[in-house]
Amino acid sequence: MAYAINKKEIDENRAISPISEDSWAFNPQVKPYTFDAAKAKEDIKEGTQITLTTSPLLLPVADKISKDWNASGIITNIQVLSTIPDNYQALLAIFDIPEDPDQYSIWHSTQTSTNITKYSNPRIDKLLEDGRTEINLEERRKIYLDFQRFLVEDSPAIFLYYPTTYSISRK
Repeated sequence: MAYAINKKEIDENRAISPISEDSWAFNPQVKPYTFDAAKAKEDIKEGTQITLTTSPLLLPVADKISKDWNASGIITNIQVLSTIPDNYQALLAIFDIPEDPDQYSIWHSTQTSTNITKYSNPRIDKLLEDGRTEINLEERRKIYLDFQRFLVEDSPAIFLYYPTTYSISRK
């Protein structure tokens, strides 16, 4: 499904991982899942149906994803809600990227209230635990490089774009 989304049409500031490209822990070598309509059609079973849940704010992005998925053979229905539902097939949401690469609360299997994907992977859990306790910055960076690589390959989420951020300061 990741190959079926033309992410460059959604935003030029394309995301490939959950860690910002501005971070000291960013891994530029993760699998990018670049748009490939032929591969998407090859991988998708005919007649696949999915409901994409999103907020009113992200409806234009959901429409683009729906168009791409429909073109690849995924019959896509959009559901607009103001809250994050307990159960969903696909959810389009905004994730605020923390400055520190520690994403324990988002991806660790024990975090039942903040791991909204209900993602569970012992390798990712261990990397997140190690990343929190490692003091040596270079060793910590290696842990987060691995975290991104394994998380992105496992694909519990499709990362679309990094939000534009502004810093305001006084002279």
